[in-house]
Amino acid sequence: MTAALFLETNEALIQNIVLKGDQIKCEEAILKNLKAELQAELVAAGLTRAANENYKITLIGETLSTGIDARKLEKTEPELYVRLLGDYLKITPRSSYVKVEVLP
Repeated sequence: MTAALFLETNEALIQNIVLKGDQIKCEEAILKNLKAELQAELVAAGLTRAANENYKITLIGETLSTGIDARKLEKTEPELYVRLLGDYLKITPRSSYVKVEVLP
């Protein structure tokens, strides 16, 4: 099967994926705004937690993540990069998935 035939055969499925993706993005934006509103209400009330038989709400404070800029290390210290990569290489398997992009 050619790519063109595949796209033609699966046009409805692809359109449905694109539509659902757009709907999810919209819902995620709404959810983000609702959480921001709830956070503002918690802060205004001077609370970091609230709970009852139905909900448990916790305000998680800001945190900082630290890491090593591997690309920068590779450019500035290539020998060290190779040595560290050999000693501390970590491989994490990732499942395959389908990526659908809407082109302009």
